[in-house]
Amino acid sequence: MEMHQIRYFLAVARTLNFTRAADECNVAQPSLTRAIQKLEEELGGLLLHRERQHTHLTELGRLMLPHLERTFAAAQAAKNLARGVNMGEMAPLRIGLSDSISTANLIGLLDGLRSCVNGFELTLAQLPAKDLIARALDGDFDLVFVSDALELPDRMRSWILFRETCRLILPEGDRLAEKPQVTLADLAGTEMVDHIDCADLDRFKGLCASADVSLRYRHRVHGTDQLQRLVKAGFGYGLLPANTPLLEGLVARDLAEAESARNVAVAVVAGRPFTTATEACLRLARTRDWLAAA
Repeated sequence: MEMHQIRYFLAVARTLNFTRAADECNVAQPSLTRAIQKLEEELGGLLLHRERQHTHLTELGRLMLPHLERTFAAAQAAKNLARGVNMGEMAPLRIGLSDSISTANLIGLLDGLRSCVNGFELTLAQLPAKDLIARALDGDFDLVFVSDALELPDRMRSWILFRETCRLILPEGDRLAEKPQVTLADLAGTEMVDHIDCADLDRFKGLCASADVSLRYRHRVHGTDQLQRLVKAGFGYGLLPANTPLLEGLVARDLAEAESARNVAVAVVAGRPFTTATEACLRLARTRDWLAAA
């Protein structure tokens, strides 16, 4: 099945006239007819009935029409995208973001890219860290932002961008909300909401174990939004990076242990060529004053 065959069929389906369709496609009518006949042979049945001056779609033609329209539209979109990229008119960038990192951290960086990269087009996805890395290796992302607590595979190269403390999240009015700073001893025996596959929380659990502080994890979530909602509802305390915007009714308190901080890094799959947008993003990210921006 060739694209010009589909184009000729769509023209006839739209005009219901072989002569007008041939003119529209700028091709001789016999060539158009032969192309459609070859398409019919490939699909195993007639697509069009020609009854004197009346042309109409067969049942197979009606069934195939929406599928062939989508195929043709997708091919045209791919061609236009390739043309735009090759001419420098479009610069797509696919960013993956760990679900423990707030999108708010990246807004200034993304705004800078929009200003300096001609034709900048962003796709941004937020996923659990392990899923994020797997999809990056599969080629779904140009670069990813992750915590350095996550162990990256050998195929990936990373650069640390900024340091961010992790803070205890608790409801307003809680007994610990009155304290400007919370120690691990203050948390002994309390309920915590478990953030599944969060490397930063795993590091915190190790810190508590080293200090012989026992915590209870009975409730588990994927993502910071669900974590905040359970904390607000009284299911337990949570741990979130300091730059994460909080829901109304929640407060954040520093932990006395400095080890509760983490580094945020940008990572790429080693050996893959950089697009214009990827190279610009890495350059801006590595030279950005993240502390001043925060």
